[in-house]
Formats: sequence, structure tokens, C-alpha cells
Amino acid sequence: MLVAGGKAERLDTYPSSDVGPVAKEYNLLRADEEYRNGNVEHSIYYQVKAQFQSTDLRYITEAEELQKQRPTTEQLLKVASKQERSDFKSNKFLQNAIKYVQQKELENPPRKLANDALEHLDFLEDVEHPAEGLKRIANICNRLPNEWCILQLCKSFNPATTYSVFNEIQPSPGAIYLSLLSHCRSPQLGPICLRFAGSHMGKLFQEYSTLVDRFRRVVTVDPLNMKGKEAKQKYWEELDAFSVFLNKLVSDLRYTIAPYRFLFFGKRYDCSAVHKQTKIINTLVDDFCLANQWSNHQRVIFSQAAMHANRLDAADLKLICHELCRSQKKTQAVYDMLKGFASDWTQLEERQKLVAKRYPTILVVDERLDHLHWEQMVTVQEFSRVKSLHCLWRLYQHHKAEIRHGYYTTTIKRGMCVINPDADLMNSGRRLRSFFEYWLSDWQHLFETVPTEEVMVKQAYQTDCFVYAGHGSGLQYVNARLVCRARVRSVVFLFGCDSTRMLGTGLYSALYGAHDYYHGALCPSVVGTLMPALDGNMDTISVTVMSLWLAPGDKQVIPWTHIDRASWLKKGIIKGKDQENTPLMSQQPNYHLGSLCSILSLVQQGKVEPSIYNCCIYVCRGLPAWNLAVEKMPF
Repeated sequence: MLVAGGKAERLDTYPSSDVGPVAKEYNLLRADEEYRNGNVEHSIYYQVKAQFQSTDLRYITEAEELQKQRPTTEQLLKVASKQERSDFKSNKFLQNAIKYVQQKELENPPRKLANDALEHLDFLEDVEHPAEGLKRIANICNRLPNEWCILQLCKSFNPATTYSVFNEIQPSPGAIYLSLLSHCRSPQLGPICLRFAGSHMGKLFQEYSTLVDRFRRVVTVDPLNMKGKEAKQKYWEELDAFSVFLNKLVSDLRYTIAPYRFLFFGKRYDCSAVHKQTKIINTLVDDFCLANQWSNHQRVIFSQAAMHANRLDAADLKLICHELCRSQKKTQAVYDMLKGFASDWTQLEERQKLVAKRYPTILVVDERLDHLHWEQMVTVQEFSRVKSLHCLWRLYQHHKAEIRHGYYTTTIKRGMCVINPDADLMNSGRRLRSFFEYWLSDWQHLFETVPTEEVMVKQAYQTDCFVYAGHGSGLQYVNARLVCRARVRSVVFLFGCDSTRMLGTGLYSALYGAHDYYHGALCPSVVGTLMPALDGNMDTISVTVMSLWLAPGDKQVIPWTHIDRASWLKKGIIKGKDQENTPLMSQQPNYHLGSLCSILSLVQQGKVEPSIYNCCIYVCRGLPAWNLAVEKMPF
């Protein structure tokens, strides 16, 4: 308690992560206050701090391992007092006990943990001032792969959250903070932040909160009532109406972020042509900004627009110019520069195809914004999501030996699948069984069989790649705590409804998804869904993704893009299309793609399934993965 003239006692052990349901809101409130007061960098610090909560520690076992690590006999004797040493010489029982433990230590030497073993749990724990915290954040971002752009999305403070249930929190109004923690001018220029607010935001959040229930109402039908022509027609009309609704919702989200959707673009692939052009652009941008006394915020936005100018239409370019400056003369000058950069990039991309490709953008997404379709902002871009910068840092720390050019590199040779374990998805089970027996015949298969926890932990999670296809995420078959302790080394695919959707547990609490447990187990990458999907459409997308990323066990198979889809969907029969001379995989050296996120980008573009409710729900979480078994890196 404070007394007059007294001083508050500092709690040295107070963590930066929350210790109660109001702590996240406190950090978001501070973020709001700092932003409104013009302290944008301090606001960024509080936003980053708000995303890592003490409840996240339940997924992490490093701290528990440290607590369980007992001191060695050498350490015990070293810290003994003079009196204790004297007593030890005359105590035969203690001497025998020490000798026994020393013998056990020789047989099984205790594992020494690094001094910085907890560094990646909460790198903001002892920060006392936002300026110091921002330096820590910048230091973390600078130690992550230089190829990454790291973009954080955060929902603003809402006092009602602390006494609301999840279904009330999700549709609640608020602003969206978009922070570029690492960008095309890092580390020369620091992070920037934009705030998107407006009267339309409330409606956007409200309608997004109804999305899953709307879809379920449409597709949940009694098969016995679907035999008539009118019933079928009504079903497809309602599904088309939902598609129109979702298309408008995604368009509204794009409109909210416009004209700043170009900030979602990642860095271009590093090659001599890109390096040379980037140097020219940065020099011109810097000269213009210095001459006009522009801030670092304006310089970063101008630089990002210049790097991707050929991907923006004339209307977006004009809007960006007006956002950057109000002077008509300067606006025209910026527009002319961006048009020139667009022309330069277009010509360069035509001469060298590698110039058009970009490294993945890492999306750090607030759990309250995770159900929004952020990958639809720029569908040609590769993305991977994480729930906090802390989560990203921990995954990087563990896997950095395998990370090259911004990708977690793996060579998929061994794999295992668990397909339709409840044996109640007859059509889906038949289709997927035929695919795995045809394409991945050398994998370990588990069809229509409920796996034991031992099979999951000791076999499935220890392969190079694990695929689950069935109801939900598959966590109904294995205790989530066991997953966290399993150290999952596989790249994981979860093809089920809502498989990686964030869920609530009643009153305000940290949300959770299946991917949280896998990332707690240091699984590098998880692919899953944000909402339910129709089984035939999900099967089509899942096998297309796997066929593009995983090498077949036998090269004498038909490329999956050449199979008769109707025959496979209806009967599970794999055969070539009748009207063409079907090639074999041995004749298709460029069929595969090494980057998993690039394949998901194709899905997001609607190139596998065109309907918006089929293509926008698949996301990658964790580290962007590259399968070296199918494609070498082009760097």
C-alpha cells in the first residue's frame, strides 16, 4: 500500500505476460493511448506484448524441464557449508547415497541445458520502459531470417472483453492495428504502424462472427430430404448465396485495408537483378524523402510501394500518393516515380522469372483477428501465420539449423497418414484411401482405424510428414498435453473442418487451436482450415496440395493434374482423362513445388477450387516449409 510521499515497490518478478484476464486488455489500452499521443513505437511495443500471454506457457515444456533438472553431486558438495562438510565425513549413510548417485551419473550423464534456454520464452519479461522493449523487439527481428517481412495484426482495446464470452468478443467493434515489424528497409529503418478504424468496422466484425454458423446452416441437410429436384435446387441456391456473402465480406476486408494491401507483399527473391534495382529505388526514394523532409514512416511506405509498384493498379497508386502527401505537386511527383518503378519491374520480370517471386510474409495475427481471411489481401503472396512474435522466435531458435533463405528445409522421405479413423466418412475415406495407396504407397497408412496415443506420439509425429484427414483436428484421439511433450518433428497436415480454427472456452480466456499444441511441441509447420468445408472439395484440395509437395512412391504414376477428377470423386477410381494422351510423372520433371506456402497461394487464388468458400480457408501456421526432395532451392 502507498502512503503519502511513499514510493511504489517494484515487483522484480512481475512477468510481461499476463497473470489474469485483464492484462491483455491493459496492454492493448496502453497501445491505444500511446498511438493517440503520437508515440507510435511505444504502441507497437504494447501490441507485441499483448500477444504473448501467460497461458501460452502451458504449451511450452522448457521451463518445466529446467525446474525438474536436479543439481549434480558435484554441485551439491560445492555449495555445502563448512559444518555440512564436517558432518558429511562422519555420516556413512550420506556418503553411500552420494556414491550411488555418482555411479548413476557416470552411467547416464545429466543433460546440461544452455544458459539461454529460457531466452525464447519471454524476451520482454524484464523490460521496464517501452523504448527498451522496442529495442528488444528490433533485436529479435534482426536475428530472424533477413528474407522475412513480419507483419503483425492486432485488434484494439475493448473494456467489455473482460466480462464477455467469446461469442460476444468476436463481433465486438474495434480498430485494427497493422504493424510492420520487419520490412524491405529493415534494419536501417524501424517498425511502422497503421491504424484502421471507421463506422463500417463494427458491421465487418459482426458479419464475420456469423460466418461459420451461416455455412453450417446451409450445408447441414438430411440426405433423405435431398432426393427431390426442388430440394437440390434450393440447396445450391443457398450455397451460391453464401458464396456471394463471403465474397462481399472479403471485399469489405480488402476495402478496410485499402490502399495499404501492398504492405502484405514479401521481399523479392534475392538475385543480382533485384539487388541492383532495389539499390536504385532506395537511393531515389531516400533522396526524395530527404529533400521533402519526410518521416521514416513515409519513407517505409514509399519504399514498400516502390518495390511492388507493378502489382498495383493506377487507382491504388493514386490513393497511396494522396495518403503519403497532400500537396498536389508532390503527389504527382510520387505518382510519376511509382509508375516508372512499375515499368522497370515489369521489364525486369519479363527478362528474369525469378525476379517476380517473393519470400514468405510472416503474419503475426491476434487471436481475435485470426478468423479473418488475411491471405486474401494479396493471394499471389506466400504467407505463414503465428500467434505471437514470441512463438515465431521460439520455433526459429529450435529449427534455425534447418532454415535456409527464409524457409524451413526438409527432405520428405518417410510419412504416415491417419484417414477417416471413425469410419463414418464413406465417400471421403474411399477417395483418400485410393490417393494414398496410389501416390504415397511407401507411407505408413492407417485407414478407418482409431489410432492409439502411442501410435500418434511415437510413430506419426516422428515421421517427416504426418497427414490427418477426418473430423476436426484429430486431437480427439490424443491428449493435447501429450502432443506438447512429444516434440513433433513432422510437417503436419490437418484436413478436417475447423482443424486450426481458434476456439474459446466460455468466459474470457486465451483462445486455443490445435496448432498451439503442435507449436508447443516445436512442430515446424502446420497446415489446416479456418472453418468447415464440404468433404468433396476438401478432398480435392488436400490431394492436390500433397501431390504438388510430396514425391510419389513410384514415378510411373499419372500426374494428379491429369487424372479424371469426376471418376475419382464419385468412385475413388484413379485413371487418366479420356481425351488426352496421359503422361507419367517420370515425364514431368517440373511438376512439383518445393515451397509449401506457394502451393497454398495457388489454393487461395482459386486455381484448385474456384469457389471462395473452398479456397480461402486453408492456412499455413509456423515456419514456411520447403521440401528439398522435390525441388532444389533456386538461390
